[in-house]
Amino acid sequence: MATLTTVGAMKHPDGMEIDLRYLSEEKTRHGRRVVYARLKGKRIRLKHPVSSPEFLDEYRAAVKALFAGVEENAAKAGKQDVRVPFAPKTLGWLIERYFTESTKYLTMDPLGRKRRRKILEDVKKEHGHKPMVIPGENIAKGVAKRSAVPGNANEWLKSLKALYTWAVSIKIIEVSPAAGLGKIKTESEGFYTWTVDDIRTYVTRHPIGTMPYLACMQLLFTGLRRSDAVKFGRQHARSGKVNFKTSKTGADLITEMPWPLVDAIEAMPDTDQLPYLLTAYGKPFASGAAFGNWFKDRCREAGLLDCSPHGLRKGGATICSENGGSEVELEAMYGWANNRQSGVYTKKARALILATKGFERIAQTLVVEKILTDPGERRRHSRVAP
Repeated sequence: MATLTTVGAMKHPDGMEIDLRYLSEEKTRHGRRVVYARLKGKRIRLKHPVSSPEFLDEYRAAVKALFAGVEENAAKAGKQDVRVPFAPKTLGWLIERYFTESTKYLTMDPLGRKRRRKILEDVKKEHGHKPMVIPGENIAKGVAKRSAVPGNANEWLKSLKALYTWAVSIKIIEVSPAAGLGKIKTESEGFYTWTVDDIRTYVTRHPIGTMPYLACMQLLFTGLRRSDAVKFGRQHARSGKVNFKTSKTGADLITEMPWPLVDAIEAMPDTDQLPYLLTAYGKPFASGAAFGNWFKDRCREAGLLDCSPHGLRKGGATICSENGGSEVELEAMYGWANNRQSGVYTKKARALILATKGFERIAQTLVVEKILTDPGERRRHSRVAP
């Protein structure tokens, strides 16, 4: 039976390390041991002894021939994703190790990890067989090349910084070539921030009793990002209180169920689905991105061409702040990091009071603007807050 022998790498006389992962040793029925170069079920027998000077040249030529055959077969089948091996100390080798060994990468939130992998896969595809350390001046040129979209340029730089910081931490390299390079500063404040008038325009076009209205109230009165908004449901609202752990930062949203959100939920038909936000087919949204696109379409229907889910989150924070909301209230509402040392036993109770107070500031502002009607004291129905 064939057994794959993982030998690692051997030093060629010309100084180049040669990857031996495609080496296979087999025993014939006569008890003789023979060595092959093997790839995807194909093999080439190697005639020279492993210890001979000719062996590495023969092995390297065999592997090259095997990959040429695989690429030719893939081309005939219309495939273009043949994986070419990366030699040790190449950029592709470093990136593949980062994907499997970096604990910071492996514990990123799914969306952030997907975005970083896409960036580094593109780098690997274009430069994978080059030396693993990209000169700092070349990284700077890469940032400049992408500067037409500063956010993309900064994310690209951030990914390379993370790669090389990890490489330094495990002593693969001594100094990060990206150290000292700063992100592009822009005057833009990012996503457009909703105003009270924008909210009025939106709910006039999408009144209570519709899914777009519920989406608006949920975003505004939970402060959740779109990736969390699609998960938020009745399982997170118990005994009149919300308890939800956000995926990006791991922060807990703890608040009394805001009454405008209660109204919006109770105005919708009963459903057996756990999430509150559903598609036109009565199913949960496939992803936060899918929900975000749907919500932007509803904004366009209302004539709000610049509005987005994240902009509504910013709008809620702005309304709260402009109406007396404190920093600690905003931190409790939106899960923002802070340096205050809260007692372990009082932290959640304090967050409940602060977040509840903050969301009520938003609600009362919309009451004053005659966008919402204050219901006064109300009893939460069991299907909203069991």
